[in-house]
Amino acid sequence: MNILAICGSPRKGNCYAVLNLIKQSYAEHNVNILMIGDLHLDMCRGCYSCIFNGEETCPLKDDRDMIIKKIYAADAVIFASPVYVNQLSALMKKMIERLAFNGHRPKFHDKFAMVLSVCKAFGAKHANQYMQDVFSSFGFNVVSTLELQASTNSIKEKLMNNKKTLQTFESFVSKAMEGRQTPPTIMNLVMFNMFKYVSEVYPEQFKADHQYYQEIDKYPYDGRINYFKNLIAKRKVNNFKKEFELNRV
Repeated sequence: MNILAICGSPRKGNCYAVLNLIKQSYAEHNVNILMIGDLHLDMCRGCYSCIFNGEETCPLKDDRDMIIKKIYAADAVIFASPVYVNQLSALMKKMIERLAFNGHRPKFHDKFAMVLSVCKAFGAKHANQYMQDVFSSFGFNVVSTLELQASTNSIKEKLMNNKKTLQTFESFVSKAMEGRQTPPTIMNLVMFNMFKYVSEVYPEQFKADHQYYQEIDKYPYDGRINYFKNLIAKRKVNNFKKEFELNRV
């Protein structure tokens, strides 16, 4: 498999070491480690041009499109971040913000993803949950998560972390190769249908969204969603529509 490992660390520390362990341990897979810190990635200006008019209209000219091309070329993606102040790194957050239009128009439904965080003591669970929520909203099938603590760097700790890493990676590859897609969450369904609705109310303002939802009428893998999950999502979307029409339109 071609696996892209995106590292949100500004240095080749513990987070990079985990990815390098995977790369060195599985020569049968082509694992390409991409360090965000080595790229030219500008801060998002919040101008909403990518959301309103399409990502191609973004005024920033940096390595964003190169990252997207590498994601499309990969069979699966690992998103890895160190934990700073109980959350993911600023570099990983910067990349997420540059890809934010995918939250409106998820385009990675055929991509499998794994998220991993490395902390000293606390925060890996929070960082992983955030990445899992965001990347699933972009369409990724997030099928594996890994939380590691690098507290002492003792031999015992390293052996334990290495074992957890390789076991999680093997599970990730197995699920990706089987094509075991994850059903969308209730929030995935709510966001998809909310943005679809808003693009129908304001087709001129949300041109890119309007075009996207004309081509994709319902969330991919909709048939795999159980009845109660779909019902809850529909109720939440209907409540949003009522509030939106009452207070915003």
